[in-house]
Parts: sequence; C-alpha cells; structure tokens
Amino acid sequence: MAEKWQVKDHESEKRLVNRRLVVAGMFVGLLFIALFSQMIYLQVLRYDYFAARSDDNRLHSQYVPPTRGLIFDRNGEILADNQPIFNLTVVRELVDDMDASLETVASLIDLSEDDVEQFRSRLSRRYVPHSSVLLRYKLNEEEMARIAVAQHRLPGFSIEAQLVRHYPLESLTAHTVGYVSEINRAELDGMDEMQRENYGGTNHIGKSGIERTYENLLHGQVGYETVEKNNRGQVMRVLDRTDPVAGRNISLHLDARLQIAAEQALGDYRGAVVAMDPETGGILAMVSKPGFDPNLFVTGISNKDFNRLITDKVNTPLFDRTTNPYPPGSTLKPFIGLGGLQTKFVDYEFAIEDPGYFRLPGVRYRWNDYTFRTAIGGGHGHTDLKKAIYQSCDTFFYDLGNRMGIDTMHDFLSQFGFGQNLALDIPYARTGVLPSREWKMASRGEPWYQGDTISSSIGQGYMWVTPLQLATAISILANEGKVVRPRLLKAIEGEAFEPAEETRLPPLVLDDPGYWDYIEDAMTEVVHRPFNKTFRDYGTAYEAIAQIDPDMTYRMAGKSGTAQVVSIDQSITKSGDIDVADIHKDHGLFVSFAPARHPTVKPKIALAVFVENGEHGSSVAGPIAKQVTDTYLLDILNLDLEVPEEPELDSDMSLISKND
Repeated sequence: MAEKWQVKDHESEKRLVNRRLVVAGMFVGLLFIALFSQMIYLQVLRYDYFAARSDDNRLHSQYVPPTRGLIFDRNGEILADNQPIFNLTVVRELVDDMDASLETVASLIDLSEDDVEQFRSRLSRRYVPHSSVLLRYKLNEEEMARIAVAQHRLPGFSIEAQLVRHYPLESLTAHTVGYVSEINRAELDGMDEMQRENYGGTNHIGKSGIERTYENLLHGQVGYETVEKNNRGQVMRVLDRTDPVAGRNISLHLDARLQIAAEQALGDYRGAVVAMDPETGGILAMVSKPGFDPNLFVTGISNKDFNRLITDKVNTPLFDRTTNPYPPGSTLKPFIGLGGLQTKFVDYEFAIEDPGYFRLPGVRYRWNDYTFRTAIGGGHGHTDLKKAIYQSCDTFFYDLGNRMGIDTMHDFLSQFGFGQNLALDIPYARTGVLPSREWKMASRGEPWYQGDTISSSIGQGYMWVTPLQLATAISILANEGKVVRPRLLKAIEGEAFEPAEETRLPPLVLDDPGYWDYIEDAMTEVVHRPFNKTFRDYGTAYEAIAQIDPDMTYRMAGKSGTAQVVSIDQSITKSGDIDVADIHKDHGLFVSFAPARHPTVKPKIALAVFVENGEHGSSVAGPIAKQVTDTYLLDILNLDLEVPEEPELDSDMSLISKND
C-alpha cells in the first residue's frame, strides 16, 4: 500500500513561529529596557550636566561696554563726543577656516593688510571665549548690504553697532584733550584682574591729554548680559542683563573760542600759546601748533598716515610744544629783577652805566647786549631795574645775576614753579631745567662756572622752561604772590571741581609789597612806553603792540624774549654777516597779563606765547599775545575798561630795534 504524503505540518510551523515571536519580543523588550534606561540616565541622572552643555551651545554671557563720558569746554561746547558706527566682528569659535573666510570678506569689502594684521593682534589679546573680535571699523551701507547677502557663507561674522570717540575741533585740541585708541597688550598686562574685567568688551582707552588723565572718570563701569545665539553666532534674544554705568561727563576751563583765536593768531608759525585765569588757575587756552587730527587714532591709524606724522621732522605735529621746554630768554628778567629786589642786590635807585657789554674782572671775553649788533649801539646808558626790564638790557642782568649767584637765583625762581610741574592734572608736562650746582654735577659731571650764572641770568645756557611754566609763573606775578596751580578740570557732571586742600601752595610773600607794583609798572612800560628820540628810551614791544592800536582800551604788562637755537661766534655776530637757516633761527617768546595797572579790575588772563624760529619776541610773539588778550577781554568777557592815557608818539623811529 502506498505511503500517505503529508503536505504541511501546521502545528510544527505554529510552534516555530511562536518561538520566534517570543525571542523577538524578548529582544525588543530588552531594547526598550536599554533605551528607557538610557533615557533615564540622560534625562534624569545626567540632566544637570547635559542641560548645562546645551545652554553653553546657545546661551552666552557677554560684556556690555559703558558709554564714555563727554568732554565740554567751560561754556558747554563739545570737545569730545561719541558717534555711532557699524563694525564687522568675528566670533572665532564659529569659524572653521579663518583664512578662507577672510578671503571671502576681502572679496566683498575693502579689507586691507592693516585691517587683517590688527584683527589678528586683537584676537591674540582676547581672553573671553565666544566674545566677538573687531575686524573692520566703519562699514558703509553698501558694505553692510554685501555682508548681509553673503551671511550664509560667513558663520561667526556679524555687523555690530558701536559708539566711538569723535573730536569736533580736530587738531585744535589734539594735545590738550588728547585722544583714545585701542588698548594694547602692555596696557592690559599693566591692569589688575578687576581693571581687566572692567575693560571687557571695550576696545579703547585714553592715550594722551585729558582722555588719559581722567580715564577713570570717563570710562564708566562695564555691564553684563546673557544672550541666546543661533548656530551662526547671531543674538536671538537677551535673557538677562546688568546695565553698564556710563562714564561721567566733565567740563574743562578751556574756552573753545579762545582756543580757536589762539590757533588763528599763531598763523603759519609753529609754536604754542598757554592762557590762564590767574584767579582760579584754570587753563583758558592751550594750543600747540601744528597739531594733528586725533580722530585718525580712534579707529586705528593707517601706517601711511602714521608715517606721515612721525617723519615730519620740521613741523613735528605729534610734539606738544606747550609742555616741553625751551630756553626762556628775556622773559625770565622780571623774575630775576624781583629776586634782586627781594634779596637786596638791587633797590629802586640802583643803576649801572651800560656800555653794551659785560666783562668779568680779569676776563677778556665779553657778554654782549643785543644793542651791540644794532643801530642803537653803545648800550643803554644809565639804566635802573625798571629800564632794564622795559628795554630788556642784558648787561644789567649779567651784572645782577653775577652778584646774586646761581644759588640765590635757583631758590627764588623755584617759588614761581620753574624746575617743577605745578599743574594739577597735566602729569605729562615736563619740568624743564632750573639749573644749580648740584644739577650740573649730577647731569653733566662738571662744576658750576661763573659764566654759567651769567648765561642763566638772561634765560639762556642751561635754563629750560615750558610755555606752561611761563604762564604759571606770570600768573603768580599777576596775583602778587598768590600761587594758584594750573588745572584743566572745571566740573564733573555739572558739579564744580575744587582741588584738595593739600594740593594748595602757600603764597610768595615779599619784604616790600611795593616790589610787585614796581615790576608790574616795568612790564607795562614794555608795551606802553612810547619812543623818545632824545634819550633813546622806549618799551621794546611798544612798536608792535601799543603803537599799532593807539585806541587800546586796557593796559597789558608784558615781557618779550628771544631764545637762541644755535650758537653763533661773536665775530660773525658783530659783522652782521649772518645767514641762518629757518630752523636755526632764534625762538620768539612773550609773556603778559592783563588788564594791568587797573584801579578796580584784577588781571583776568595770564599768557605765554612761544613762536618756534620766530626770531623776535616783541615783534612776532607780542602781537599774538595782544590778539589773544583782545579776544578774551573784549569779545568773550566784554569788559568795559578805562581807556589809558594817550601816549605821545615820536615821529623818528630810525633808532629803534625790533629785537627783544
């Protein structure tokens, strides 16, 4: 019988399928258990860790720079403000290939080698991760549009708004107000941790002038904010914020109108003008010419512009002529004369017969008076101290200085601020040189010679003084010994600033208060004493000042000075055969205060004018002083002063020298 064929065993297949389902179910169950366990591990056990990691990817803490305080003049005129600009910045962590990205940017906008070099320098100074670093300042609208269109190719690059410093008067206040520029590595390294924290997010710091002196007031306090960023580094929203504290606004004693007038009065000359209020010590004008545009430095000066400034060896625009020293020349004579009165080496009656030169006993060398090489010739004749000042008689002061000696001169002149910096807030001003025996031995390794004293007695030789020191000294003279230290800061946030009590200096008290009047009279004669043909008697600045303006409504006390730049042999000087290059010509100086000899109005302005290579103090620097004084007394203060007596003019001026 044939065997029966079974086509399919359903029971066996069912058991097989069931076994497979059980195994698969167990495997899936194990996977679910593993997945659930991992979820518990990640979302429960490690929640804090991964939440923080997630926030790090989208949340960033960044600095909020404070707004820098403004600087005003005494009348509220802006000297330094802040203007908005748009900059291109980079977050390094979001850029995969920096070189390629920079090439892309360079194809879109003007990106110079200087920009790239400065960017890499800033990047090396960055110490906060994920903070933006500036690549290019001042994008225009077209450049911003190009960057925006190509934003998808530039992850980490963004356009940020920023307030930057702006100086409306440009070169007029470059040396006095100063400028801000980018913080460098040396400045960062010199800060402690708290200071570095306060400059987080800030690119700029005061580099010179008031901007540097009052950096702590002007900078403010940094703020902080927590922001959410997308994967391109763009800020999506601000989650938390601590507002910065803006810098404080300050006002200076400077008068912008007088600053402009002083700069215009200098004309094409190189030089300096420093004007002070004798009553307060406030500096009304402080001009060094030529200057430079400080706005060039704010956003990073180009190599081309910087090289142009530092290679100009004649004009030296970066050199501050107001705070650097020069020989004062004859502007020192009123102070030497006052010292002679106080120390009793001269009195009101003392006089000499001036032959036009001075000799030490037993010495052949002659120290010539300026009349030695002029049409006047033969000296000044019978000369007392007053005449020696208004005619600037060198011989009288050679004799007086020789008898006083350098020790007496040094001690007396130091009371007027020579050889030191009396300014309260101009720490960078040079102290000049008030020579002494000790100074020469320490600096030159040589003893003091008698001839050194004679040169010093007319403001030459080793004597070096800054225009700021001259203005300070003439202010003390105008105040009859009251010492008010020069200063620029007038107010902070509208509140008047008064120097600390310990910074005040005692007054200079003379044995006879009449000495002050005597010197003031002599200095007034410098400007207002008219020509006298018969006695060859005149004030050295009369021709350049009072004669030109016979309707002058106030009296000015002044003194001219000429500072020798190069030494010229006496034989050449005597022959008159002199052809000196412009840069080797003498410097011209003039100091003054006004109004002088007024019965009711005290002096309102003390002034020092320095004209580099100007040759003559009276004929060049004197009119500049007159123009600045006119502007302040008549145009700014609108003083109604008594008209002085009309001087009698001499028609014959042929014998009058234009030297100081």
